[in-house]
Amino acid sequence: DIYQFKVEQVNRHKKNTTQQSQSHLSSTKMTRATMKLHLLALSSTLVGTSGFVAPTQQSSTSSTSSSPSSTALNKFKRTHWTPQGGATLQRPKWTPQSSDYTDINSETSYSVPSHVSPLYTDVASELKAMMDNPSWDDGSLAPIFLRLAWHSSGTYDAASGTGGSNGAGMRFQNEAADPENAGLDIARAFLEPVKRKFPEISYSDLWILAAYVGLEHTGGPVLEFTPGRVDHPDESYWEGMSYGRLPAAEKYCCPHLDDNDVSTSLDAQGRVQGWEGLCTHVRNEVFYRMGFDDKEIVALLCGGHVYGRCHPNASGYAGPWVEHPTEFSNEYAADMIEDDWTLVSHGDTWLDAQGAAELRPAPGNRQFVNKMKYKMDDEPNQMMLLSDMVLAWDPGFRTHLEVYAEDEDALKHDFGVAFKKLTELGCGF
Repeated sequence: DIYQFKVEQVNRHKKNTTQQSQSHLSSTKMTRATMKLHLLALSSTLVGTSGFVAPTQQSSTSSTSSSPSSTALNKFKRTHWTPQGGATLQRPKWTPQSSDYTDINSETSYSVPSHVSPLYTDVASELKAMMDNPSWDDGSLAPIFLRLAWHSSGTYDAASGTGGSNGAGMRFQNEAADPENAGLDIARAFLEPVKRKFPEISYSDLWILAAYVGLEHTGGPVLEFTPGRVDHPDESYWEGMSYGRLPAAEKYCCPHLDDNDVSTSLDAQGRVQGWEGLCTHVRNEVFYRMGFDDKEIVALLCGGHVYGRCHPNASGYAGPWVEHPTEFSNEYAADMIEDDWTLVSHGDTWLDAQGAAELRPAPGNRQFVNKMKYKMDDEPNQMMLLSDMVLAWDPGFRTHLEVYAEDEDALKHDFGVAFKKLTELGCGF
């Protein structure tokens, strides 16, 4: 059974990666975010609130697993990347408000409006029940479902009208073989039992609904689901398609020659040489092609990359973007601006001694990490792709990045609008 095989494969992967990360985490000191959570737990104003806990562990009172809106966890300091004209952000003041907390395990309609067939409500309930899964990264399937929906939608081309979520083309060999889709067979395998239980729903609709449920379940925007996507009957649709429609993390950047010293590929401002070409790829070749503007691009990346982690055996990159990769927040935007980032490759074995071996990408790849050589710290292991960092380097993108670093509510709204647009491109709704 392909599903059982994939789940066993996932379990083996999870065991290997979590043992490594837990070894590091057990030796680290309490982070500032954790300190705030403990302080907040002592406040009488927070009695009765609840955060992200597994359904079997729900409690009527708050606990150390409770997680306030990440607006409270921003740690603004001196801006590290400051292109010409870039502004320096100031540390904001935060006061607990009732709107900052949401019980994301409460019973909801899970994005399905009342006028839609009960089928989709039933499917949404099934998806909610499986969302918390200790066998996968960080205990949640939401991030990989989000990536599945994103990549199935992100092939859309406005000029030709081809691609998009309508059709679920990743079921077929050509689209599944796109290097940018590596590892998504696991997401599809997790959803196969749901499809067998509810055969009436199309794969196209199932993949998108799974992402919507995942977003809502993890405190993200609540998006109204519109059904009606129709699956491709065969692979003939690929005649009008091609690879290269999904973003590539290092496209057009100058290659590094020495895997043990990637700093030689940086310019005087600490940016990877050729980053302008990568920025053009992200902006023009990927998102403008679909019909998004700069604000929507930044919102999609800031909201999407707060979830999950990269795997060297799939994408070739390694580690999570943020400390809390199963909760919606503006942590990605804030950390990109406020933290110091070091370019590394697979040859940077000094990461191992810092308990950050999980941040070494596959051979031949480069990424930024929140670690510095010869400097030990108690910060959680985090990374940024080169294609992430262009948001900080490009003045047009950075303008919106700074807004989202300060305002989580603005990001939540704008990401929700942009992600719904992404998942409906080419559907004719």
